Amino acid sequence: MSEPGPSLLHEAAGRARDGAAVRTLRRLFGRLGVDERAVAAVEFALLLPLMLTIYIGSVEVSQALTVDRRVVLLARTLGDLTTQYSSMVAADLTTVVGAGSAVMAPMPISAAKIRITSVAISGSGSADPTVPNKATVCWSFQQNWTALVKGATLTVADLPTALRGDVGTSIVMAEVRYPYTPVIGYIITGTLNLGEKIFMRPRLSTYVTRTDLANNGAPNPITGAGPCT
Repeated sequence: MSEPGPSLLHEAAGRARDGAAVRTLRRLFGRLGVDERAVAAVEFALLLPLMLTIYIGSVEVSQALTVDRRVVLLARTLGDLTTQYSSMVAADLTTVVGAGSAVMAPMPISAAKIRITSVAISGSGSADPTVPNKATVCWSFQQNWTALVKGATLTVADLPTALRGDVGTSIVMAEVRYPYTPVIGYIITGTLNLGEKIFMRPRLSTYVTRTDLANNGAPNPITGAGPCT
């Protein structure tokens, strides 16, 4: 049996070196793979609190904006329904508020503070052009709040000057206040006091009267020459 030639020995030695190199590379990259997994685990642990904060914060802000939008829609609905009456009694206003509960769903309307007020605009006090026409309360209905006193004078902060231009008219003012407490309370803590105030003109008459009140809850005289007293 002949001995292998130099070329065969050289080839065998080369394969042995290649095999050793492959095994070395495998061990090296195997360790690198373990290191990479460890680094990824550490990075995930560091980023997890930030990711949870962003996620929970986005959920809480989204819910708060949704409730705020519902509060705006509730005030608009209350004002819109009220101005479609020419005369009302307390039971009608209770029905209006009940209809508004569909707007707030699934949030409970029982937590809302609601006030609907009829305001008369008269020329009283308008001798001075810098003083806006007088705005007085004719009647006020409330739920979980305090009704405004009949005859009370509203300030410009309560009723803007721009809405006082037409003497002998009236405004229906619908107000809503809603205390919103986030379910999680991680980013938004405590209670947010959301609110909205809407002004609308009666559609069917000069005043939305209250037949269950003295003087029908309208100015005397009815033309609006004088304030509600």
